[in-house]
Amino acid sequence: MFRVSTKQRAARWLACTMLAGCAEASAQQAGAPPPPDSTQSFVTCPVYRDTDMGRKSGCWLADDSATATRYDVTWAPIKPQVGKPLLVEGVVTSEADTCGGVVLKPVRVSVLPGSCARSIVPPESFPGRPSPPPGEVLKPASEPRTLPPPPYEKREFQIYFEFGRDFLIYQHAEVVLEKIQLYVQASQARSVLVQGFSASDLVIRSGRFLTEPIAVAKARASVVALALHRLGVPDGVVTTEWHGSPSTTDLEGGKLPESSKRRVTITVTP
Repeated sequence: MFRVSTKQRAARWLACTMLAGCAEASAQQAGAPPPPDSTQSFVTCPVYRDTDMGRKSGCWLADDSATATRYDVTWAPIKPQVGKPLLVEGVVTSEADTCGGVVLKPVRVSVLPGSCARSIVPPESFPGRPSPPPGEVLKPASEPRTLPPPPYEKREFQIYFEFGRDFLIYQHAEVVLEKIQLYVQASQARSVLVQGFSASDLVIRSGRFLTEPIAVAKARASVVALALHRLGVPDGVVTTEWHGSPSTTDLEGGKLPESSKRRVTITVTP
């Protein structure tokens, strides 16, 4: 159960979004485009545009019902699922529209529980684009690794998660985990602190109440600690902690502070 004060804050927020006096919402409802560099966050049902540019050229789109704006979320590191609700968090860019929506970048999406209408649309006049490659990928195991050079100082690493989930995101987590393992090995680290966090502060997106339990933070810390163990990091130097929403969330230049809360911070001390 939410406390009374939390319900009151939620009610005031919902009332604001319904009033014509909410300037930003009313401006976008009137057809004004969202301003560049503005952060957008909402829950929706994803739309897949099946374009014909070749393999993996389809576009993922997301409609914000509050502003009647369609966004292109194809740059998200994980992909939506047709017929599953989607939490969208991203920043508006002026990138060319090749998919039929305002491009969000950076952007993160989280597949939420439940179901919604399946929506697959044809190319129409939009060419789409090849699926964007990740910034870094894990090298094949057969390739030799180079240890990071000194100086060796205390260093932090971040691993991010979907809303409500504790599984490691493909082509993100494994790259960070290997960097940690190599830094631990090179620096002969004395301690590795693994801190799991959950976004425990209540937020409301598109009328949906979103908050993560502390248990999710514990699960995230545990899965990262297990992964480090399997990579050869000695158990004796690893300590795990878990917490609710962290006080410091500005880990992405202030762009996506809410999604930054859903993370594990790994602190390596030589």
